[in-house]
Amino acid sequence: MAGSQTLRLRGGQFAAVLAAAFLTSVGGARAQNSSPPLPPTGTPTARADEIVDEIVDSVTASEVMPTPTTVPGPAHYPGHGGAPTTPRVEMGLFDTITESLFGDASAPGKWRPLSLGNFFSEGWLEPWAGGPAGQSGLTPRHGWLGSFEGVFYRLWLVNGTYQNNLNKPFGGNGYRGDYSVFLPFSRRFELFLNVPFVVANGTEDPRRGYRSDFGDMSIAGSFLLSESKAFTQLFTLGTIVPTGQTGTGGKLMTVFPRYSFWGNPGGAWVVRGGTGVNVPLNKNDQRGAPVTTPGGQLMFGESSAQTTYNADLAIGRYFTPHDVPFGDLVLYANCNVVIPLEDRGRPAYVGVGPGTRFQITGNWWFLHYWEFPLVGPQAFDYSMQTAIVKAW
Repeated sequence: MAGSQTLRLRGGQFAAVLAAAFLTSVGGARAQNSSPPLPPTGTPTARADEIVDEIVDSVTASEVMPTPTTVPGPAHYPGHGGAPTTPRVEMGLFDTITESLFGDASAPGKWRPLSLGNFFSEGWLEPWAGGPAGQSGLTPRHGWLGSFEGVFYRLWLVNGTYQNNLNKPFGGNGYRGDYSVFLPFSRRFELFLNVPFVVANGTEDPRRGYRSDFGDMSIAGSFLLSESKAFTQLFTLGTIVPTGQTGTGGKLMTVFPRYSFWGNPGGAWVVRGGTGVNVPLNKNDQRGAPVTTPGGQLMFGESSAQTTYNADLAIGRYFTPHDVPFGDLVLYANCNVVIPLEDRGRPAYVGVGPGTRFQITGNWWFLHYWEFPLVGPQAFDYSMQTAIVKAW
């Protein structure tokens, strides 16, 4: 047989060849020790050689045409018996954070699904990787103004909010400017920070009918529960820090646990939303104008000084691919619900509105969202948010 064929034999196949060779040697020994004359050419010795050649041919064929496997794989395998999307690679804590913040999050093969079942054992020491754009590559995992997060990001944004015709004794309009940053530390954990550098509106103070202040800062940690090509779910625990002033709706200490999700049911469609509660810790000290929570839901006047249930649902469709003018263009409709839990006499708030997002150039995006109160406290006629996002 050829030398190259001999080198390609492995494992059990190599053992089969050895067995055939053993049969050959046994046949030859019997031929030498028997008293009758030696058998002519083409008997057991030659037949054993043919068996060896047949085994080698079958080995070569099996390597060229591998047989399918039915061995079940781990939970992160994309299909039963299939190969994993990418091998699991863990790093030290500092290296994981550094790679998550500054590494190439879109490198081929870096992302793999994570399940809820391995929440405590996988992903904590793996650097963050940007998830695929849905099942068909048509729906980027982007953030939308006014809606809950649903996925991890690595970006910062400057967001301006306008509230028309405030329902305050001195009237006027409301203005708010925020700087926000999302910092993923691993596949499982992300830190969020929001800094309202200006909050301006009418007040109930006759000495200062209109004022501008620094607002209440927010900080939150999000935990990735699971992520696949079509679905992501998070649990977020955050707090609002009372760094603002009561005259502009500040000085509110609040904790807000919530669940959020992002889903691609098919095609270019995305459904996202969430649910949670806002729990004020110093509600007797807070009075003032409307404020906006990190997830985009609104709280109004004295109703913001009590525990509320918050829910959000948004549905949108992407219309353009990434590398074209107005790339990744999405249009969506969003709905926010705020239900007071302590004072059942207060009406619930329901606000709805349209939004959009598209690429400006490179890793810069433009976002816009309108919200119109339908039910509950009419703190303003409508609100409008505009943001510039920079991802890296």
